[in-house]
Amino acid sequence: MQPTRILVAEDNELVALTLQAQLTSLGYHVVGVAADGAIAVAMVRELQPDVVLMDVRLPGIDGPEAAGQINDDTPRPVIFLTAYSDQETVHRIERCGAWGFLLKPVQATELAPAIGIALARFHEVQQLRQRVNELGETLEARKAIERAKGLLMQRLSLSEHDAYEYIRTRARDRRVRMKVIADEVLAGEQATTA
Repeated sequence: MQPTRILVAEDNELVALTLQAQLTSLGYHVVGVAADGAIAVAMVRELQPDVVLMDVRLPGIDGPEAAGQINDDTPRPVIFLTAYSDQETVHRIERCGAWGFLLKPVQATELAPAIGIALARFHEVQQLRQRVNELGETLEARKAIERAKGLLMQRLSLSEHDAYEYIRTRARDRRVRMKVIADEVLAGEQATTA
């Protein structure tokens, strides 16, 4: 199994080197170090790390803003590292979709649990998003099939069962999903009414 790939976004060179050493000793693969937020966003796009460890206060685009761009563009779990735990900082971190938060100086013993939990939650959320998308597609297919059945019942004087069988049989014969046939029936109706 490949080691977890991590991008470090930290402008303090000493802290970045310390993090790299800690992560490497824990068996992680550090794919790169970004010294500012804009570079971190670009590196996430390019390197596709599994996790991003990001300082809150970075030059240029700060950590929360960079994390927001990462979540919009190439979602990855972002764990924030900061020496600040004031209410405003914590709220900014919460609002940008952080997957974790560690106070500096970060101890090596804190990294593995934080990374493991962030990855586990991230994968759960990704699976839920995929399931929501699948359910949305299923719902749209059912709506199209129901509309197509209604048109076939009206146009060909078929029963509901026969209209369903008409769609199902054609889908099976052509080895396509029933939604494809339903969409064709609906497109044919739109063509005749246009």
